[in-house]
Amino acid sequence: MSTRSRYTVVLLLACLLGASALLLSQSAATRFEQGLLKENAEGTLDEAIVIFKGIAEDKTAAPAIRARAQLHLGICYEKLGDAQARGAYERLIASFPGQTNEVAAARARLAALKAPPRDASSVPTLRLVWSGTDTDSSGEVSPDGRLLAYVNWDTGNLAVRDLRSGQSRSITDKPAGWVSDDFAFKPRWSPDGKRIAYYWFRDDRSLKGPGAADKDELRVIDLSGKNVRVLQSQPSSPGGLTPIGWYPDGQALLATAVPDMVDVTPGTWISGHLSRVGDQQYSTEVVRVSMEDGSVSSVGKLGPVGHDPRVCLSPDGMYLAFDGPGDPDSLNMDVFVMPSTGGPAAPVVTGPYDDRLLAWMPDGRHILFASNRSGTYDAWLMQVDSGRGAGLPLLIRHGFGLVDPIGFAPVGAFYFAPNLAVRDVMIADWSPESQKAVSEPRLATEHFSGATRGAAWSPDGRKLAYLVDRGDRRRAEALVRIRDADTGNERTLAGLAGSVSSLSWSPDGRSVGMTVKSGLLPSVLQIVDANSGKVIREITTMQKGQDIWFIAWGSEGSVVYYVTGGGRGSTLVLRRDLHAGDETRLYTGALGVPVDVAVSADGQHIAVVHGSKVMVIAASGGEPRELVAKAPGRRVSDALAWSRDGRHLYFGRRVEGVARLYRVAVNGGAPEDTNLEIGAELRFRPDGNQLAFTRSKGAGPGEVWVIENFLPRAKEAASAPMQKVKK
Repeated sequence: MSTRSRYTVVLLLACLLGASALLLSQSAATRFEQGLLKENAEGTLDEAIVIFKGIAEDKTAAPAIRARAQLHLGICYEKLGDAQARGAYERLIASFPGQTNEVAAARARLAALKAPPRDASSVPTLRLVWSGTDTDSSGEVSPDGRLLAYVNWDTGNLAVRDLRSGQSRSITDKPAGWVSDDFAFKPRWSPDGKRIAYYWFRDDRSLKGPGAADKDELRVIDLSGKNVRVLQSQPSSPGGLTPIGWYPDGQALLATAVPDMVDVTPGTWISGHLSRVGDQQYSTEVVRVSMEDGSVSSVGKLGPVGHDPRVCLSPDGMYLAFDGPGDPDSLNMDVFVMPSTGGPAAPVVTGPYDDRLLAWMPDGRHILFASNRSGTYDAWLMQVDSGRGAGLPLLIRHGFGLVDPIGFAPVGAFYFAPNLAVRDVMIADWSPESQKAVSEPRLATEHFSGATRGAAWSPDGRKLAYLVDRGDRRRAEALVRIRDADTGNERTLAGLAGSVSSLSWSPDGRSVGMTVKSGLLPSVLQIVDANSGKVIREITTMQKGQDIWFIAWGSEGSVVYYVTGGGRGSTLVLRRDLHAGDETRLYTGALGVPVDVAVSADGQHIAVVHGSKVMVIAASGGEPRELVAKAPGRRVSDALAWSRDGRHLYFGRRVEGVARLYRVAVNGGAPEDTNLEIGAELRFRPDGNQLAFTRSKGAGPGEVWVIENFLPRAKEAASAPMQKVKK
């Protein structure tokens, strides 16, 4: 063989060997990606371990990919609580000293593993585990305490977050930007941690033909997001079918069903109180949903309630706990327990206090609740034996607050989201000519800082009425303030009782219309004298038993517009003639998507925002004229207003976690971003020179915390009623 031939053979062999090595490296990389999919997306850690171990031991693979596989092998062991994690990290450090990033990560994880375990009787600790604009408090921690299922409200997608690594990923694949109004809500883990049940609002309004309607769906999905099962689908309704928890055998779900209107027989014992003549309210029904065929069977009704009750299934699946009003005329709640198969509810936490259910304890023998019985909202335990309260409540954490519970990890660590919302009415100077803000927003008042909202200008623009609101979890008794815009003097309207949610001045400036809710009764429209605070007139909607949620006064003075429910599955915008008493239906929409309304200055038209649509409707009625079909982002509550000249509509949309002000020409055109960060409840001063809105701080970014080592030992909880646990 010639020299040239030998050289060609050697070159060919080298190329073949190089290609072979490249193929092996690609094969290892492909297998590594498969391992990551098993570890993070599917949660099948045992299968991921097999893959990562194979790559780490494959001496034909590149050292970098082998080291990464060895690191993730240790991570998988650690997630499983397997002691082999330590050996995996030590092996990485010894075998791959040149892979500095992986070695550093292994050393950090080893240091964490070597931290001494906390003593069960040590001082309780609070730890922030997540903060950001994408936090959500409606979710639940996984059975192994590793993952948090939640809703990403920037998209509406169901998502999971690894509480150790801080990495989040979507499970559902709804496009970003709220292209549709579909969204998930209240995810609940299966007992084995491999599936999630959740509510899904399905926006079908873009469809045409028979059956095209918004849907409430109860769905189940696995962690890969590929296997979605719809257990129940029905037209959108007031509450939908919302999961509460899984029965321990994984064969059924406990859920709350669509509330139904009920007429209550006087003297009936419901949710701990005697009903009265004329009581009629939504009755939240608890149901069992079969995983086999999706069939629904009733467990029982929780009785007329004026709020969305918190319902929890006990760890053994034998009982459910819920909170509800013990007195129809009070804002206070009590805690009740009933069999999960149905039967009478027994009060377990009662008294002249506000007691809010948080969770069943992992031992199944105690209930954790928040109560103001000591003056502040503290965390308390109540022992429950055979569905009945036993002994007296035990104070375990002072100053805990009214929080959104997220669940317990196996070791007894409790995850929760604190209420960080701080609301303030803000004012910004505005140029009607340039249609832009000409000053930075500032506080409208320094009184009741952090608890003001719902501003409304008087017709002459010289007075600003606003609400004092101390939070969604417990609304304070009505406090309506009126501020003189020229002098800064303020006064409180006297003689009001109930919870107020919306304000609007009469065109003559002599009275204020407001929506008021008292106890369990539906909220009504009250017309109140602006000077004395005396109620001049009270109006209920002709829609039987429905709340009035929003009020806007027409320019002619004899007409008001309000938003109410229209029975099962609808929201109505109604025009009410105060003289004749007639109601005219102007708009009907799905109840799952809130509606905003604004009246033009000349009183000839109303604007409506429903989901992503912006519409104009003649005040006398008729077909809506659509201005915007798909507004960007998400709706901002009650952020809708007309320009002074009636040529533009301004509306708020939340885009990437920020509430922004948009406008659209009434004659048509694309919506424009005004580059102004605003808030909810947008109101222009009648002269057009200022705008007021409610800015909420703390609602985003939100926070998720965990409290550890705060539970008493079993003997303490059983034998030391009313005794404080060391904090």
